[in-house]
Amino acid sequence: MFHSYLLGDLSRSLTNHTFEIFRLSKLITDDIVYFLPRNADMNQIASLAGPGGRVEVEQNFLNNKLKTITAYFGGLIKSDG
Repeated sequence: MFHSYLLGDLSRSLTNHTFEIFRLSKLITDDIVYFLPRNADMNQIASLAGPGGRVEVEQNFLNNKLKTITAYFGGLIKSDG
C-alpha cells in the first residue's frame, strides 16, 4: 500500500500535525512518502523514522534551485544492493 501526503507550506520546523499524520499513517503502512518544503528540518525528518529506523531524503531541484524535499520511509527506500 502506498500513501503520500502533501503537507503544504510548513514553517522551518515540522509541526505537531505533521507528526500526527505520520503516526496515523504508520498504523496503516510503513511505506510512507512525505513531500516537504525545502526548509524542512532534516533532524526532524530523521526523527520520524524513530530509533533504528531509516529514511531516504531526495532533494528536488528546478532550474538549479532546491524547491522541495521528498522523504521515503519503509519499503520505499532504495536498497543498497
